[in-house]
Amino acid sequence: MLHTLLLLLSLVVSLLASFTGLLLILMPNQDALLWPHQWLAGTPFRDFRVPGLLFMILVGSTNFWGFLNLLNDKPRQYDRVILGGYCLIGWVLGELMLSRELYLIHVTALLLGAMLVLMAYQEKEKWAA
Repeated sequence: MLHTLLLLLSLVVSLLASFTGLLLILMPNQDALLWPHQWLAGTPFRDFRVPGLLFMILVGSTNFWGFLNLLNDKPRQYDRVILGGYCLIGWVLGELMLSRELYLIHVTALLLGAMLVLMAYQEKEKWAA
């Protein structure tokens, strides 16, 4: 049961990250997803193109790699999912350091990343519950 939930969660995170990154690349100046340009204040970016590309590569592809490993029951599959969760958490922490503002989307992404990491550790049998 937990394996199935982890599989679905990694798929959802990878698809959301890839779709969001793609939207930000295709519409960097049009306030895609209602994200204001003021979020870029204090960052080295003029528009959302580069952050969208990085988000899609770092978070989307890493979590999709974890999903594929889970789906095909590969060795070290849970390590790949943990890496994807840490990438999401690291991304959010990087955003918080650059923007110095906390929004609900940051809290949600941190919770999703933590869920990926904790569920994968549980499936890896690091903890007995």
